[in-house]
Parts: sequence; C-alpha cells; structure tokens
Amino acid sequence: MDLKRINLLLERYWNCVSTVEEEEELKAFFNSGRVPARMQKAAGLFRYFAQQKQAGLDEKFDQAVLARIKQEQAAAVTNTYAPWKNYLRVAAVILVIITASLVFRMEYWEGEKPPTLLVEDTYKTPEEAYAETKKAFLLIAEKLHTGRKQAERIGILSEAENKIKQPKNIKR
Repeated sequence: MDLKRINLLLERYWNCVSTVEEEEELKAFFNSGRVPARMQKAAGLFRYFAQQKQAGLDEKFDQAVLARIKQEQAAAVTNTYAPWKNYLRVAAVILVIITASLVFRMEYWEGEKPPTLLVEDTYKTPEEAYAETKKAFLLIAEKLHTGRKQAERIGILSEAENKIKQPKNIKR
C-alpha cells in the first residue's frame, strides 16, 4: 500500500471527514501486519476495533440479562395498599372547603364591599405624592453619591498600583 495515501486517509480520519470506504481501507492496512513503526499508535486503535468486532457475547450473558430484567419487573409490580392515604385525601378536601368558606365569609358576609381591582391613592393631593416621590429620589441620589465617592477612592488606589507596577528607567 502507498504510505502517502495512508497518511492522507489517516489525516482525514482524525479530522472526522473520512468515508466508510476509506475507513475500511485503513482497517485493512493496519490489520495486514505491514505497518511502519511510526504508525504503531494508530495501528493499535484499528486492531482494537477488529478485536471488538470479532468478540461476541455468549448466550449465557443474554439469558442472565433477561432474567435480571424480569426479576426487577416482578419486584416493581408489588402493590402496597395504604388505607390511610384515602383518609388523607378526604381530610385535604375538607380543609379546602373550610378554608374557602372562611374566606368567603370574611369577604362577603360581613357587609364589606368586595375588593376592587383599581389601586387606591395613598395621598390626597398630587402635590403630596410629588413631595414624597421627590424625597425618595433625593435619598437614592444621596446614597449613589456616597457610593461614587467610594468608587473614586478605589480608582485612586488603582492608579497608584499601576504606577508601582510600571517599570522605571533606572540608570546606574
């Protein structure tokens, strides 16, 4: 066989672009026994593939696996009857009914009107709402400004660190 062709086929094989026919050609070459010393690593791989293809499983293995599967299926079929599960279901239904009736009673039977979907105003005039909003924004701005001062301090430390790290032209 031509070693240049084998090298080309090996390169295609390692790049995962070889065809089935090219791989069969490589398998035939490496299993022929006339493999150069520099290709022994690849030869081992192809010899392994050939051995695994020839190695078959005996009938005992198949029978053992099927018996194990049947045994596990038989064990999984066992039914555990727990009569208390039904009582828990009934108790859960009763609890839901009692909770629903209490909520219904609190909302509608006390004469209060049902809650509306509209949001009620918390301030009587728009000026009060504006003043509270302004206070909140000023508080946020103050906290951000404090954080900015801390960030500037970190920036100064970073600049000092950069000056220390820079090599100086020292003449001796």
